[in-house]
Amino acid sequence: MACSSDGGTASGGTAGSSGQTGEGGKPATGGSPGTGGSLASGGSSASGGSASGGTLAMTGGASGTDTGGRVGTGGSTNSGGAGAGGRSSAGGGPGSGGAAAGGKSGSGAGGQGGGAAGTTSTGGAGGGSGFNPCKASPCVILPLGDSITHGFSSTDDAGYRSALFKLIVAANQNVTFIGSLSNGPTMVSGKTFTRNHEGHDGISITGITGYVPPAKAFSTTPHIVLLHIGTNDMTSNADPTTAANQLSTLLTNLVNAAPNALIVVAKIVPLGYSNSNYTSYIAKISDVVKAHAGKNVVMVDMSTLPTSDIRGSGNVHPTDQGYADMANLWYGAIKAYLPQ
Repeated sequence: MACSSDGGTASGGTAGSSGQTGEGGKPATGGSPGTGGSLASGGSSASGGSASGGTLAMTGGASGTDTGGRVGTGGSTNSGGAGAGGRSSAGGGPGSGGAAAGGKSGSGAGGQGGGAAGTTSTGGAGGGSGFNPCKASPCVILPLGDSITHGFSSTDDAGYRSALFKLIVAANQNVTFIGSLSNGPTMVSGKTFTRNHEGHDGISITGITGYVPPAKAFSTTPHIVLLHIGTNDMTSNADPTTAANQLSTLLTNLVNAAPNALIVVAKIVPLGYSNSNYTSYIAKISDVVKAHAGKNVVMVDMSTLPTSDIRGSGNVHPTDQGYADMANLWYGAIKAYLPQ
């Protein structure tokens, strides 16, 4: 995912001259395309501006300065710990057997949680029937996805992961993050921060599927998976139906690889510009999750974040506030399961 430049945004999608891309990226000369920009794998764009609706940034790309607003809707409650900038909301989404934010829902009973607005438990097996993904302490969490999972364009290079860890520490709960990559601070809230994740810059849905068994074995089987994927597919104008089918395959592989894990699927964060493919794709995610009903698969709706949260590199990455708001939503979905 190519990061945006420090210059102004070009009208109609033409970028400034002399930009350079990393390996695998589109040539900088002539600029990157407009709405839905191209994927890259490395390098930063030159000053002179990126195309309107730029693309997700790659490893090594220079991040822009974030100035983002606070969340208007979709923030989560923090009944278990101190919030990280999100607004509290009254009442959680209905749980169709999944983990309702702020509590456990009855199996298939559609329980009401006291948790995050925008957090739904569509398709999950739920906590009311004794489901407990965290078989030991610390609970093992796999952050899985693209550069938004990495935390690209955040001040501490950890994005929602460090913000989520703050909430967990504040609630005296115990987790560890796993993955083949490592970014972010070594200490958060006075505790050792496990920097690991599986957030690959610029990766697509099929690309991240290659990091999931049977394509590649987990070094440690996770108790909880936090999945945010599809932004790169949409910025490259992939067919939304095809992308939804690929997401379904990915979930099948995850369930087979970690049958006792809680898999939390994000309805991905909004883009900082209009994109009809994005709108179509996020509308399909709910049905994909429902298709995996009874397999501990739940969904959080991050498409509700305000676009003021998405002003980071490429106009697709969250600001620090946006990452904090993401953390609130993740936490609302998993906090009932986390051990002390």
